Amino acid sequence: MFDVASRHMTWLAERQSVTAANIANADTPGYRARDVAPFSAVLDGAPLSLETTSPLHMNFGGGAVQSHRRQAGATWGSSHSGNDVSIEQELMTAGANSRMMNLDAGLTRSFHRMLLSSLKV
Repeated sequence: MFDVASRHMTWLAERQSVTAANIANADTPGYRARDVAPFSAVLDGAPLSLETTSPLHMNFGGGAVQSHRRQAGATWGSSHSGNDVSIEQELMTAGANSRMMNLDAGLTRSFHRMLLSSLKV
């Protein structure tokens, strides 16, 4: 759990950096907006498996866990200079990144507290 949250936070930080670069180059002629690969591609590179530590645990075969991919939509348009950065779209991306970072941090804190409370005697 902590490893996945750490990978997601690293991915979000990289995406926030790319979003900031897009916003900084919003007036640069010919600049094309960039984005990082989806987080699902990061997880595909390091597959996760479910561990069963007891014979009473449910066993999920390989096809039980499904992944869904969102298709990228069309760009919001480009200017006469060939720049296709949309400030509105980049600000929405930055806001979504911030919300996901806060969610990851909150979940990590909660699991950490739960782990510590389970270790108390």
